[in-house]
Amino acid sequence: MSLDDAFSGWRPRQLTSEGPRYLALVNALEQDIADGRLSQGDRLPPHRDLARELSLSVGTVSKAYQEAEQRGMVSSRVGQGTFVRRRIGERSQVTARHEPVNLALNVPVEGDEAQILSSLFGEVTRERDLVPLLRYHPHGGVWQHREIIAASLSDSSFTVDPARLFLCNGAQHAIDIALRLVAKPGDSVLVDAFTYSGFKAIGAASHLTLVPVEMDGEGLDPEALKQLCRQSGARVLYCMPTLQSPTARTMTLARRQRIAELAEELDLAVIEDDVYGFFFNERPVPIASLAPTRTFYITSYSKCIAPGFRLGTLTVPAAYIAQADLLLHASAWYVAPMLSEAVVRLIQNGKFEELLSERRRQAQERYRAFVTTFPNAEKLQSPPFYGWLPLPSEWSADQFTAAARTRGILVTPPIASAVGEDEPGAVRICLGAPKDLKQLSDLLQTLRDILVRNPV
Repeated sequence: MSLDDAFSGWRPRQLTSEGPRYLALVNALEQDIADGRLSQGDRLPPHRDLARELSLSVGTVSKAYQEAEQRGMVSSRVGQGTFVRRRIGERSQVTARHEPVNLALNVPVEGDEAQILSSLFGEVTRERDLVPLLRYHPHGGVWQHREIIAASLSDSSFTVDPARLFLCNGAQHAIDIALRLVAKPGDSVLVDAFTYSGFKAIGAASHLTLVPVEMDGEGLDPEALKQLCRQSGARVLYCMPTLQSPTARTMTLARRQRIAELAEELDLAVIEDDVYGFFFNERPVPIASLAPTRTFYITSYSKCIAPGFRLGTLTVPAAYIAQADLLLHASAWYVAPMLSEAVVRLIQNGKFEELLSERRRQAQERYRAFVTTFPNAEKLQSPPFYGWLPLPSEWSADQFTAAARTRGILVTPPIASAVGEDEPGAVRICLGAPKDLKQLSDLLQTLRDILVRNPV
């Protein structure tokens, strides 16, 4: 038996059960090349033989071989067969070229944060500075850190009391604790009709019923809130008054005042998610300053520094201090002091404000490209790293999401944020992941090209 004949008997070790069968075969082939089971020049089985062996159709195998050839993994020679052409070690490069671009995940543009943090952590890890951070600390966080962070969050309209501020493992942890303080399994919680996907996940895990409230150009509609509160019996409201996710809408001061009035009138606890307030040079007045005895106020450093920098804050009404301390004890004991030490040093040396300025500039540049490509999108003075794209009437959000996926672009599907059955008539496009403005503009143009034709 010749060497070629021996390798014509190749069979994949395993085919994944998810997705199209031809892609499962391509992925198995790529894995075996990467693992060294196949090398450059090895011959693959004829289409018909492999199809019979794997109980697949000949068309499925042919499509897999065609895809593998397009990826540069194999080459076909008329009358001779299909041969491996990719060397071991090239797998990651080929995969990267064919992975879809993720405009569904909201991430900041990469900037100077890694360099700044690398230098800063070098300072923190010196023995003299590190030893105190390795000891046990209060559940709410190192007290000196809470004082400095509370002061940095305070302004003329809102004063944060460090005794009421708790450091958490990101905003998601803070939201979870706030919910545990005011709701129990089976309760109803009022939310925007299209809300933050992470809150939906917490609601499902906590066995809560989410009640969708109609939205208008500012976000949550107060009169709809009043009506649904009375109908549902819900006593908890979760909202994002500033740059609401996914719509990027921001409430006026009058709207915030009305929500605060309704919280008093309807006996509502308000969980206010303000993780995007830093995009404003002057943070809008939070509901927490208008209804301080009812509002749980949340911010996050993960959004402005880096996603992996898991540090958030939760400011609770005074009546909930002891319970919040207990829940921090139960859920995390306390946040790693290294992170809060880093934030405090950034605040004190001025680098934090530099990072915020950089984030605002990056977001402005990215959003300018977005509204240039889609002039019907809302013009925002202080945009985040995402935009809300209105769709033509002939397109549903699901259709557009599917069409974008076929062109290698992932956008936020409606199921991620929709609470009720309403069609959003728009999709969220995240702008931070592309490596530069040129790539972002090309991707946005591809999305625009999709919209100029009718859905299939």
